[in-house]
Amino acid sequence: MKLTQKLLLSLLLAREAVSHEHDHGFPGPAQPLTIKTKAGLVTGFINATAPDVRQWLGIPYAEPPVGSLRFLPPKPKKPFGHLTTQAYQPSCMQQLSNAATVYTTFMPEFLINGGQSEDCLYINIYAPLKPVDKGLPVFVYIPGGGFTGGGSDSLYKIPDQWIQRSQTHVVVIMNYRVNIFGFPNAAAQPLNAGLLDQRLVVEWVRDNIAAFGGSPKKITLWGQSAGASSVGSYGYAYPKDPIVTGLIADSGAAGVASGAGGPTAFSTFAGFVGCGNLAAKEQLACLQKVDAKQIQQTLSFGNTGTRFTPGADNVTSFANYTERIQKGLIANLPMITGSNTNEGAGFGTFSPDGMTPGQYQTGLNAITCPTAREASNRAKYGQVTYKYLYGGNFTNISPRPWIGATHSAELPLLFGTHYEFRGNSTEFEWDVAGLMQGLWLSFARNPKKDPSHGSFTWPKYDLDANTLVEFAVDDVKVQLASRKVVDTECGV
Repeated sequence: MKLTQKLLLSLLLAREAVSHEHDHGFPGPAQPLTIKTKAGLVTGFINATAPDVRQWLGIPYAEPPVGSLRFLPPKPKKPFGHLTTQAYQPSCMQQLSNAATVYTTFMPEFLINGGQSEDCLYINIYAPLKPVDKGLPVFVYIPGGGFTGGGSDSLYKIPDQWIQRSQTHVVVIMNYRVNIFGFPNAAAQPLNAGLLDQRLVVEWVRDNIAAFGGSPKKITLWGQSAGASSVGSYGYAYPKDPIVTGLIADSGAAGVASGAGGPTAFSTFAGFVGCGNLAAKEQLACLQKVDAKQIQQTLSFGNTGTRFTPGADNVTSFANYTERIQKGLIANLPMITGSNTNEGAGFGTFSPDGMTPGQYQTGLNAITCPTAREASNRAKYGQVTYKYLYGGNFTNISPRPWIGATHSAELPLLFGTHYEFRGNSTEFEWDVAGLMQGLWLSFARNPKKDPSHGSFTWPKYDLDANTLVEFAVDDVKVQLASRKVVDTECGV
């Protein structure tokens, strides 16, 4: 139900006054804006563009990973009293580049939309003002960025309009450490701190989300690109205690972009910032004292020959995922996974006039084929899987025809932001978005049932049947196809 003008004015006034009224929750029949978490009170807000959505932006879930905590596993946030959480906090330190990409040139809404800092371990929560029920399903979203960048403040990936329309779910979006700050793989700190950040967020949600209207027994871990790879790895890392009830991996699989770095790379990099020729513990301590911006600049532009993404620590990430699934060392959780028809347009050497040689192959090697192999392995070893191929080519998302359904192009439809930039969406685009959102929500509500929306029910992925779901391929909203549409090209 829409708010009256009078109530909307009251909400806006409450937003302005909330910092002065910390002892009171939101008045009236709506759900409160001040919530008690295990670490303290947080007060959110409501804005005019999404008047039926409560938002808490910048809730700390861990101690700032600075100084002696740099590179180390996260420490849960200590009690903080009462915080006003009404603004996005900075993204984690990014690995920078001067190279133009399809995103910087045509689609900046996919990129982070704000500053960056080492003090970055925050989450954003979006929840209905007037939920349709208690104990709503919860999406915990892991942003992508190749494990070198990315964050929760990204215009295309803000779910307030989706929740505004549905009032049926809660979304939590996280920051986590990336590049050397999250994946140092140093001899004295071999664990993937960035992946441990993600686990701590899931634990935080389990312990606190009921107060926001979500159910700790209906948590779906969802990610795209590096976030999808993280979701895949998560299932292998926590086979006995996954906490979550379902997994969604858009355009990525366990092990994608992993394996770079390691103790040799860390030690090599240390030499470029004055910390070379030291024993492992001393070298780690030395690098913990170097200015974060110096580390960032050296990593980004210093020609160090080093790269830092998740390594096989055999705790959070593994060298052989096929072997683990063969042995049953995986959480028995349903998964939605899939890829886009033109992933490669977002990768490699970029030309504004069209895809360059090698871009398509890069998309296959980095995204399409690893996702296909993971889905095939899951089906082969009895893990319930729902596989899709997304083919939407919409001009208000991909402003050049050759960009098409590139890497990330499905996200504006899922988050409900597809109409907000470069013109309103077509009726067909709205229909595809509504169907995909409905299926993702159906899965989150009950992952033990085949997702359904309207008259369509998504069949379990079967290697011997036409169970690959195509969204917006050849201008058809949804259709079933053979896995060979993707797998033949990948040799799966």
